[in-house]
Amino acid sequence: MTTTDDFADLTPEQFLEAVVSGSIHPYTEHRIPKRRGGLRTLHAPVPRLSEIQQAVLARLETLPAEVQPHPAAFAYRRGRSVVDCATVHLRAHTVIRLDIADFFGSIRERHVHAALKDAWTRPTEPEYRVGLVKDDNGRRKIGLRRDGRTLDTYITARLVTVSPPEPSQTWTNRGTGRRSVYLAATGQEFSVRRPHLVYRHTREGFLPQGAPTSGYLSNIVMRDVDEVVAHQAESLGLRYTRYSDDMYFSSRGLVRHDDVDRLVAGVKEALEPLGMKLNAEKTYVARPGARRSVLGILVDGPTPRLTREYKRRITKHVRGAASFGIEQHRRHQEFEDLAELDAHVTGLLSFAHMIEPAWAEKQLTAWKRLRGIPLEHEEPVSAQHGLDLPWEEEMEVSQADLAKDSIDDLIRGAQRYRSSSDYLQMLEFVGRFKRYAPFNAMVVHIQKPGARYVLPSSEWESKYRRVLKPGAKPLLIFQPRGPYLLVYDVGDTEALPGALPLPRGITAPVSVSSRAGEREVLEVWHHTETNLAPLGIRLTLVDHGASSCGRTYRSRSGGSVKRPGGRRGDPPETYPTLFEIEVNGNLPLLDRYATLAHELGHLFCGHLGAGPGETWPDRQLRPLSEEDAVKAHARNEVEAESIAYMVLKRLDPDVRMGDYITGHLGPDRQVPETVALNLTFKAAGLIIEMGKKRLSSAKLQKPKK
Repeated sequence: MTTTDDFADLTPEQFLEAVVSGSIHPYTEHRIPKRRGGLRTLHAPVPRLSEIQQAVLARLETLPAEVQPHPAAFAYRRGRSVVDCATVHLRAHTVIRLDIADFFGSIRERHVHAALKDAWTRPTEPEYRVGLVKDDNGRRKIGLRRDGRTLDTYITARLVTVSPPEPSQTWTNRGTGRRSVYLAATGQEFSVRRPHLVYRHTREGFLPQGAPTSGYLSNIVMRDVDEVVAHQAESLGLRYTRYSDDMYFSSRGLVRHDDVDRLVAGVKEALEPLGMKLNAEKTYVARPGARRSVLGILVDGPTPRLTREYKRRITKHVRGAASFGIEQHRRHQEFEDLAELDAHVTGLLSFAHMIEPAWAEKQLTAWKRLRGIPLEHEEPVSAQHGLDLPWEEEMEVSQADLAKDSIDDLIRGAQRYRSSSDYLQMLEFVGRFKRYAPFNAMVVHIQKPGARYVLPSSEWESKYRRVLKPGAKPLLIFQPRGPYLLVYDVGDTEALPGALPLPRGITAPVSVSSRAGEREVLEVWHHTETNLAPLGIRLTLVDHGASSCGRTYRSRSGGSVKRPGGRRGDPPETYPTLFEIEVNGNLPLLDRYATLAHELGHLFCGHLGAGPGETWPDRQLRPLSEEDAVKAHARNEVEAESIAYMVLKRLDPDVRMGDYITGHLGPDRQVPETVALNLTFKAAGLIIEMGKKRLSSAKLQKPKK
């Protein structure tokens, strides 16, 4: 272990000579466990060497633009952050990440020397003057001295690299030997000795991970590689950035597999002159349906976002401290003291604040209140110079859990729709919003009450040549064959050049609704009736007066109910009769279907108990008092009539049933708190689906969650 006092007896000149010659090892080594196993070795220079390296870094940053790092390089540069790097890839359809194996260890002393030789500015012809010089034996004599000499590229390369303790392949020692210099003023030719500092061993240095110069020098060494890779990415229609050893590519459209193969082959070829290789285990391609992120930041939308997992890492501390007390939470999380816990949480919040400042500010306010002390954001590590460790490895998040949690949050938020006017307005929207099922329509209305027409961003672009406006708000809905889908309202999009005007069905979808004809209603009735049997429901048209519409009850006679086979020649399907629905056959056709939808709403909401195989839950209320009975009846009627209202609205946009619903409200005109919005809207969706086509028994009898 090297200490700061190990070289205290050396003069500045002796220390410089010792570092360049390799006779001392002025670094302290730290071994840090990697996230996925193994150790990462950091080389921290002793203070005397660190000061020299800081001076070198200051000069590197003033180099001409033509030798500065490539614009695609974002790490180790003032004014650039991980967020800037991720922002390049926003609205990404596909994200490709390639990782360079042993990045700093692969950048050898020869690479640094070559980069510095091209970068250092010096006169075209060295300037010499006559003066006292030393000969090879150290004797003073009159000779030629070089004026204004800057730090030599060879010396600099030795000062900013670390030599391994074991022997390794060396390279031509450019710092030794002699050369001839012609002095035009006198016509004389002199033999000028190169620097006397030479290797004392055959160990070639490499960039130390931990020195202040390593990051910036790696960008200069990689400039030509970045230039070649950026050109190749552009030819494939990809955007390219590099953050240290992570190379990211993204597209706004589909990327073919052969293009990905062509890209990887081209990157390998560009890295070969530096002796670098890709880490195949860390290569990934993320397409729609997978998490598209850059440096742990989601880039699939118009703005960068934190991952759900990252947010959980913060909220577990805020909630834990709020629930159990900060001291008990600290012990449970095994932090040494409160200062260490503070540093950890505020570090997480510092990164979050760069991406979602409003959310991070809310969490920071809560954390300040729990700690009872002022906490300030620290400068993000990514904005500092020096060591920049690879960003934390991304963790997989269950999309199903993400969707479920998000939808549950939305449903809980929908409890504000308790006033009769707000509730009826939501039902009105859902009934007319025909593109999506009632449940998804409700979710859209909760997130954005003024929404008119929603589509995924890819469909807006492919069908209507429209892209998302900056700051467009994504809306979360369920999709048929996946966990969830992000959609955007037409108001959050803007037309590309050459886009045609939007049809009226998009700009004003409600105004173009038309009433279904008798033939369409008959078809819906037929499909619905066909789909009742697998649920054990027998439908009977009865001859009652106009004041009686229908009723539903559990079957007392037993027996069975049948429906024709699905294909010609198939035998009828037979199911045990569990429920009876009676509908007044004297009602007009549309009213008859409305009655059926109302009665099915009672069943699917569990008012008469659970369905076959728990296809719907048991929500029977057994009131203990007359007051409880009134509340139970109100809940059941509001749910069933809400379902009928949404179903009928799809067939007749002029239908008016709000008065019947509000008639079951209490004196406060509030929708009962026990009304299950989740179940109500899903039941409406099932009834609408039953009216479209014959459904398989497996689909109908699948338990509804």
